[in-house]
Amino acid sequence: MRNPNLRLKSWLGVPVEVFIVPPAMTKFEIAEYLKRLYDLPVLKVHTANYLGKMKRDKNGRKFKLPDFKKAYVYLRGPDGGRPKDVRYQPILEQKTEEALAAWPARPGQGYREIAERFPNPAKKDAKR
Repeated sequence: MRNPNLRLKSWLGVPVEVFIVPPAMTKFEIAEYLKRLYDLPVLKVHTANYLGKMKRDKNGRKFKLPDFKKAYVYLRGPDGGRPKDVRYQPILEQKTEEALAAWPARPGQGYREIAERFPNPAKKDAKR
């Protein structure tokens, strides 16, 4: 591991560490390395590959910095895992009673049921 990021960040309530690792390391190797050597509670690992930048030295010659891989390591929180249903949180919020009552149409309802709930006063006064 090169350049471990010692600043702990958080993403949706889950602690995240960022490490620069050799490009040949896989997600499984990174997780095992951190579990065995540092005894970190690794939940999952995401990786991103980066190409080394082209630079010029003081004489004007070009050279390339080495390629590297960033590993985003998600650690287990104090409750032992990730927050409950983080991925489906927006869906769960839409299924609450308040959200369902605010939504005009419900599955299985026809036009008449919707029109009864939201009467249009201009429609009643219009004579055709």
